[in-house]
Amino acid sequence: MREQSTIQPVILPQKSPVNEIKGGVGTPYIIYDVKRDKHWLLFTGWIDPMGLKREGFVMQIDRSLNVDYTTIKKILPYNFPSQVNYSNNAVRGFYNEARDEFYVTSTHGNDVYLFVFDPEWKLKGYKLLNKDLKKDSGFPIRPTGAYRNLHDAFAVSPNDDSSGVKLFLIRNIDDLEKVTVEDLGEVGVWARSNDVLDLTLIPRFQIFVEIDTISKWALQTFIGPSIDELYLPEDIKNVGMLQGSIMPLLGLDDSFVQVGHPHYTTEPDGKPKLFFASFRDTYTTRLDTGREGYTHEIWAEYVNESIFDPRSYGELRGKFKGRESKWYYAPCANRLILSLNGEAELQLKADINDEVSDSVKLKAGVNVIERPTTWFRIVSSNEVKVTIKVLN
Repeated sequence: MREQSTIQPVILPQKSPVNEIKGGVGTPYIIYDVKRDKHWLLFTGWIDPMGLKREGFVMQIDRSLNVDYTTIKKILPYNFPSQVNYSNNAVRGFYNEARDEFYVTSTHGNDVYLFVFDPEWKLKGYKLLNKDLKKDSGFPIRPTGAYRNLHDAFAVSPNDDSSGVKLFLIRNIDDLEKVTVEDLGEVGVWARSNDVLDLTLIPRFQIFVEIDTISKWALQTFIGPSIDELYLPEDIKNVGMLQGSIMPLLGLDDSFVQVGHPHYTTEPDGKPKLFFASFRDTYTTRLDTGREGYTHEIWAEYVNESIFDPRSYGELRGKFKGRESKWYYAPCANRLILSLNGEAELQLKADINDEVSDSVKLKAGVNVIERPTTWFRIVSSNEVKVTIKVLN
């Protein structure tokens, strides 16, 4: 058994005995089959040196994060459910105990599919969820489990230009004949090129995302409210989230070169952790393809509750363009800095369902508000562009 450490490898394709994943692995996701007490690592893998013919796999993983290569199953071949140029590039999933089924989403080509598998990972059916998403981000889905939203789930993806993240409500997630997707709009905007992402509802509504910075792929997060701060299913449509960098909270260094594909979980050992992919050879040209490398590896880092604490992020950021923003969540703000290209009004309240408790006139230029309330939004008679920074 491998001795547990803060950061440890899960799959290094160079050392894999399975030829089909020697080209690279990515988009890790842990799924717990509670009926059989088995933990499965869902991931993409490929042998294709161009890194475009990616396939979906599952493999058992134990509580020390050792994978059992004898249990590997290919569940999504590169040419299924259709022949595309860039196949099954990101997978996410969960287990439905009541129906004893596994649900997996995949971004495949330009589209998003939902697949249903039996307990042996044999395909029972699938459905196109979202056409022309044109993202290789994956489509993480989290069931609500709430009496007001039975059979429903939330999902996220980058928006069209990748500068922000969109929220979706999936109706009847447990029935392929009835499942539908509702677009709830943009939930937050900051970094360019948001890519592979993950979503949590517990302990709070939070999105982990891979972004492309000027020199590195890195991990950031959009921080939202805990679910008990939202009283009605409609509340989430009105929530805006601000983004912070999670990299300073992690113990990673430049030996990983690039970092992406985040997945937060407490499985399989009950301890919080982030699974992620490391892209060590993306800065150099492969001799066999003439292109930059795509030899992704899967790693995990044990983390603590600080990643869910807004106070851990010295600065949270956002951007808004329009006449009326959503209600931004900033529970620990000491100072709010707004840079505008026109005049507007800042409205504030302590709870999302309160009436507006205060308002501040905003001028063109930089505006500083000391100790704002938990919720704020920007309203203007004309379209304005706003850069938002919260100092905690």
